[in-house]
Amino acid sequence: MNALNAKFGDKFANLKLFDVVYDRGLNVCNITFLYPYNEEELDKDSRDALTTFVREFLSLEAKVRVKLKKSFLDAHLINKEIKNFFDAEHKGISQYILESNIAITSDGFNQTLDISLNQDVLSLMDMRELTNKLKTYLSKRFIANFNINFLESEETLPSEIDFEDVFVPQAVGTKRYDVRVIKKIVGTDIPPKPEYIEFITKPKNSVILAGTISNYTKKTFVRKSGKRKGEEGCLISFVLDDDKKMDCIYFCSKSNLKKMEALADGMMVLGLGDVIKGLGGGLTFKVRKLSYASPAPKIQLEELAAPAKSHKQVVFPEPLPIPSQANLFEDKPRYNDFIMSNTIVVFDLETTGLNPENCEITEIGAVKVVNGQIKERFASFVKPKSEIPEEVTALTGITNEMVAFAPSVEEVIADFYDYTRGCVLSGHNVIGFDMNFIKRAGLKCGLKFDNTLIDTLIVARQSQLRVANYKLGTLVSALGLTLNDAHRAYNDAYATAQVLLELSKVK
Repeated sequence: MNALNAKFGDKFANLKLFDVVYDRGLNVCNITFLYPYNEEELDKDSRDALTTFVREFLSLEAKVRVKLKKSFLDAHLINKEIKNFFDAEHKGISQYILESNIAITSDGFNQTLDISLNQDVLSLMDMRELTNKLKTYLSKRFIANFNINFLESEETLPSEIDFEDVFVPQAVGTKRYDVRVIKKIVGTDIPPKPEYIEFITKPKNSVILAGTISNYTKKTFVRKSGKRKGEEGCLISFVLDDDKKMDCIYFCSKSNLKKMEALADGMMVLGLGDVIKGLGGGLTFKVRKLSYASPAPKIQLEELAAPAKSHKQVVFPEPLPIPSQANLFEDKPRYNDFIMSNTIVVFDLETTGLNPENCEITEIGAVKVVNGQIKERFASFVKPKSEIPEEVTALTGITNEMVAFAPSVEEVIADFYDYTRGCVLSGHNVIGFDMNFIKRAGLKCGLKFDNTLIDTLIVARQSQLRVANYKLGTLVSALGLTLNDAHRAYNDAYATAQVLLELSKVK
């Protein structure tokens, strides 16, 4: 817009760029501008001048179409966009965003929004971040200045709310361990992947913790304000211990009281809630969901051949540029909680054959997916002890000369082990093929690959995608993706990561 105003002065100063969408199939770039509700649409000469400028400025060989959209400041439209925002960003509480909860005061282009929410809902949200996100969202869709206020209402919520969709994925790299869920107590299912209390040093939302209960107490109190003034409430508190301790509280509804009264010191539980500052200034776990739990059963694995040894790094991961979107001004794709709350290494192997007992790895390629973005590349040839069969070379293009000076499998697998620690591992048919080679190579070096696995072959079969088969190339084509130089490890890994992300999009 700065370049546009520099060329034409104030002629187009009131326009706002709404979106830019490039249709690769039609080779057409559609560019939409907003213009104020109180102005007339541009005449043909002005539209032609605007189109010419955009085409020259973007240096596009594609056909350019400029569209104009009037920015009506209608209360109903603003309310609709607010609802759309909560449906996309905070689905768990969007049902409580009603027009009756939103008061809009309009003064020309200045819009003041007063949004009333129950205090229990407000306590789950970072209000500054929520306000900024909503303001940014609305500013993209209207020509107006928005002043947003979230107010605490006295309306009561149902005795039990499913806050599953309010779950805020934690930063990648969070240290977790496994437990086994025995039975739900209150709330819906909790992922059995708690954090260690030891590493929680400040307040944060949507935390999963597990441990043994001690100092269980139940207190009743009388509400002093609000519509439920005078009603009796119940506060249950206990200490959770997983070698480190944290105070816990749960505001118990009447419907959950008997379930919570069954708890006793010495029981192990798994909980989901928010870590907040307590009355004494220390950290307190405010529980929303709770289940009975037990330690995860130990899996009997093949005895390691030798203890892991330190090694000299031979494979150095490289950062990848984040690919630009076709729609440059739309919000980024949204993926499910699993994708957003885990660092995922998507990998592929090339080998001298199909049997891991007598065949060898010749190439490892991988990408690291963080917060739904493919950010790093890991790739290396591996020198096998035997020659690559001609039929394998014909399929992969990997020759004996290409791997002649490559590092050994022991060197590469050690780097790959370091690269994947704390990550989910993914690949196409990874359970049926690739992991057999990886685990066997790791065991020979004293390395145990016990990562969580997600196989895109299974994900695709469970999806609603209708295809003739579930080969990687077929899925790539069906989803409108690209796969260059198939049967090369890095290329297949990158394509598999794209398939995983595409199938994990939140509609």
